[in-house]
Amino acid sequence: MMDEIISSIAAQFGTLSSEARNDIKKVGQIREVDKGDILVKEGEYSYELYYVAKGGARAYYLKDGKTITDWFAFENDFISSIVSFFLAVPSQHYIEVLEDSTFMVLQLKDIEMLCDKYHDFERLARMSTTKTMLQLQQRIVSLQFKSSKERYVSLLEKYPQIELRAPLGDIASYLGITQETLSRIRNSKNGI
Repeated sequence: MMDEIISSIAAQFGTLSSEARNDIKKVGQIREVDKGDILVKEGEYSYELYYVAKGGARAYYLKDGKTITDWFAFENDFISSIVSFFLAVPSQHYIEVLEDSTFMVLQLKDIEMLCDKYHDFERLARMSTTKTMLQLQQRIVSLQFKSSKERYVSLLEKYPQIELRAPLGDIASYLGITQETLSRIRNSKNGI
């Protein structure tokens, strides 16, 4: 399974030498996680990067007893507690597994070692970080300038099966709307 995961990552972000692949296999971990498990909790330090091989997860904040989802990750996506991971501070959010999932997990220290040792891995890390930053930037622009319906359509374009894989309340939260508004959008006469 590790070979398949590494090949999938390389297909998205660039080739990896056989030496880099071998070292990734030495430090990477395959982790099977059950639906509902929490990978990261608010206030914890997190030095792990998760690559979703199968399944899905979400990152969310807890405010006044309500969850505010700000990130979904499904197959071939990375997810982490970005602020904790890069700044070595306590996590500001939770990461929850949405369905029984398989992750490849890399520790920050191992990613740094691989980047120092292999130019091709450093390029891969840079490209995957850039992709994540661009997705988060697009989400901010979407929240500021797109209508609720446009945000919903964009989410369905990115994750066509999301309504079968994540609770509607989490989807509404991610879109910055109420669940009632999401229901109206989904049931609108004009369609999507």
